[in-house]
Amino acid sequence: MARPAALHTPDRTGGWSQLEDTESPDGRVRSPWAHETATILRHARGGPDWYTLTLSAGALATAALPGQFVQVDVRGDGAVARTADPLLRRPLSLCTIDAAGGRISLIYRVVGRGTALLARARPGDRLSLLGPLGRSFPEPSRRPDQPLLLVGGGLGIPPLAGAAAWARRAGRQPVALLGARRAADLAGVTEVRAAGGAVVTATEDGSAGRRGLVTDILSARLSADMEVWACGPNPMLAAVADLCRRAGAECWLCVERPMACGFGVCIGCAISRAAGDGYLKACVDGPVFAAAEVNVLA
Repeated sequence: MARPAALHTPDRTGGWSQLEDTESPDGRVRSPWAHETATILRHARGGPDWYTLTLSAGALATAALPGQFVQVDVRGDGAVARTADPLLRRPLSLCTIDAAGGRISLIYRVVGRGTALLARARPGDRLSLLGPLGRSFPEPSRRPDQPLLLVGGGLGIPPLAGAAAWARRAGRQPVALLGARRAADLAGVTEVRAAGGAVVTATEDGSAGRRGLVTDILSARLSADMEVWACGPNPMLAAVADLCRRAGAECWLCVERPMACGFGVCIGCAISRAAGDGYLKACVDGPVFAAAEVNVLA
């Protein structure tokens, strides 16, 4: 997926600086981020409390990679723009990324005042976005012959749609293991299926796919020659990391943390290092981490 060499980026003083792409030795990329005003193309309710936003955002779609996120001003510029509250943006993971079409999609759950306000936005409204933010999943072409498992839980499923498409473009055939409490909570499964590759679902109440936890499916399939990319609630991520450690499998976790700024200033998204003292910032050091780097339950 092509990315621009650099974008103009606001610095901490309110001025403007130019940042280059940075890539870690393991292939995770932190793209230069910028402001973009995106137009809502489609806004659909997908379940009892979650929605899918499809946006025209050409620069962001060109720069973004799976695993990264955007900071959204939920007030927009339509009817919902008449209030100055809430002030802080909301971090939302990228679901699908269509660089050629200049489109991205975001899936979010209504959990408070900000996302309730966002749910009122309509096609044609515009939203202020900052992104792409954070580090991506590792470059899939670096392990072309390694089996890849994508493990998602609840609202951790949507980022795996972009990840599955990226992996397939690199010649890999990912298998997605997706779970939730009930069928209505399987947000993003349609997008993951559309990306291609096998999809296996599990629900705790048995209303879709297999009855039980997605980690039960992972445990039955996992072997040392596999690579795992996981995104979901912290208890699920901890279980995935433990299963991979015991199996000797490579494992990457896409974590979710509360955050205000999204670019390393507020330190609201600190996550404990797994070894030694100190913390990492999910917004700039992650949100994708090697499982051995972090303690998601601390």
